[in-house]
Amino acid sequence: MQDRRWLDVPGAYNVRDLGGYATADGRTTRWRAFLRADSLHNLSDSARAGLIDYGVRTVIDLRRTIQTVETPNALAGMDGVEYVHLNMIGDTNPPWHDSPPPGDVPTAAWTAHTYILLLDKRKGVISETLEKLANSKRHTAMYHCAAGTDRTGIISALLLGLADVSDSTIVDDYALSAHGLRRRYLAEGIPDSLANVDFSLEEPPELLAPPLAMERTL
Repeated sequence: MQDRRWLDVPGAYNVRDLGGYATADGRTTRWRAFLRADSLHNLSDSARAGLIDYGVRTVIDLRRTIQTVETPNALAGMDGVEYVHLNMIGDTNPPWHDSPPPGDVPTAAWTAHTYILLLDKRKGVISETLEKLANSKRHTAMYHCAAGTDRTGIISALLLGLADVSDSTIVDDYALSAHGLRRRYLAEGIPDSLANVDFSLEEPPELLAPPLAMERTL
């Protein structure tokens, strides 16, 4: 695999490298340091081998426990790979959890609200995630949730922010997940809540990863 933003990983749809982004001091973020991804339970043998060849040696699974049981990470248990489960949300909806507003699709404002709550209320597990990523500096670290958009998007925003990447670039990186989600839905089926959305267009609908949600979070 060459250094590039999107990685072709059979069985996943939203695998991206955080390298190549400009920082405030004129440098760029390093390729093959961090990979962000969606669920990795359907990886083919060739995809697993490709990620190992790419340099992946640490995998952080941000999903809930039930998700790790029903759809186990395909890299867990591989020789030479450290697999870590860091449950970013928790297994039950906490007291501070809000239900989404009425309607089929959550608004960007509500999405930002949930992101901010996670940042405020789950500082411990977020800090542990960043520490684990920081200690993986000699090889590629991969972190993922289910869709590679929300939990993974928060961690990505923090990593890029720590590297002094501009807010506008962080928002653009977050919004790229709409392409990955579109590919997943076209391959595996469109959710009922999005039945009225036109997925035939080359550009995916913004509502899948609304830039305004990350703008408000930042």
